[in-house]
Amino acid sequence: MGGRVKICMVTPHLPPDQAANALLPQLLHDGLVERGHDVRLMAFTPKADGAIKKGVHYIRKPANGLYRKLRLSHLETWWSVRAKAEIAFEGVDVVHVHSNTFMNQVAASLAYRRKLPFVLTHYGTEIWHYEPRRIDPFLWMNERAAFVTYYSRMLLERSVELGVVPKRPTVVYPPVDQRFGIPTDAERQLARQELGIDGPLILNVKRLHPLAGQRFAVEAMPAVLAKFPNAKLAIAGEGESREELESVIHDLGLEDAVRLLGLVDNRELPRYYHAADLFVLPSRLEAFPTVAAEALASGLRVVSADHPGGVELAQLFPDDVRVVPREQIEPLAKVLITELGRRARSSEATRTRIDKEFRPGTAIDTYLELYEHARD
Repeated sequence: MGGRVKICMVTPHLPPDQAANALLPQLLHDGLVERGHDVRLMAFTPKADGAIKKGVHYIRKPANGLYRKLRLSHLETWWSVRAKAEIAFEGVDVVHVHSNTFMNQVAASLAYRRKLPFVLTHYGTEIWHYEPRRIDPFLWMNERAAFVTYYSRMLLERSVELGVVPKRPTVVYPPVDQRFGIPTDAERQLARQELGIDGPLILNVKRLHPLAGQRFAVEAMPAVLAKFPNAKLAIAGEGESREELESVIHDLGLEDAVRLLGLVDNRELPRYYHAADLFVLPSRLEAFPTVAAEALASGLRVVSADHPGGVELAQLFPDDVRVVPREQIEPLAKVLITELGRRARSSEATRTRIDKEFRPGTAIDTYLELYEHARD
């Protein structure tokens, strides 16, 4: 590896947001700084109180309503990114653009005008929902990027199908933090005690959103309870589907069996994985579910819907991932019951592969190599 690299990460989110394009930039920042590199962060100002961090170059989130409809928010964002970039881009070697928003597009164009190479990372939605346009900043970003990385192999394949074919695409799987690992018997017992768990626990970690499909897991619970009366489903996340989920839980009389935990800090998540017996991912769409990889690393087997991320996860970890049809309650319930009855933990082969290919050190090494090639 070469010498010290100066990078600016541009992303819509940072923790405490649990989005993949919040967690990876922060993880790369922390790991690279620890190795002695200079890393700056640029992101939208967070909504959560107390989430402002020193040293981050914040862009004011554009207003909604008529202001956004008239595209005045675009003008405001462009001006704000331009002003912040004057400072954040000063002296950097590479700009790393995470995902695709108007803010990201502006940052990529400013980097290009400054003759700064930029790396672009795709997480999923921007590819799955891509539609060509006559004036297409998204396609421009992909064509001008020094490197484009994808969160999964199937996401890259979908990109090629759509005609978004960067010059140098690379698949870099999401890293699983070292905190996610096999608990000791004492750690597992303590976690279950602290969370008040005395029976089988099924866990889901995902933003409450229609695409995350949590309602299918909730609707599968009556069948699960018929076999395991003291089973629980815990859902860690917050979002616009909360009201719908609360209604489904109430209508099915599941108030004692299903817990909506709200937003759980990523530092607290290992405790929930330690307490759980099984992880469920009933999403309608996923590129690659980092949370499921965290679950596997923590000893949990995974039941996933057959979205692209679940299919690829099963190909990578065939011992420990069961795939069921999307939006189908009966097959999901049947497999949940079977897996709870097995009381099995993820295999040694699965955990070995995660330690070898999915830990932060591997991702940091890969991105650092890309940064160094980009600046050459």
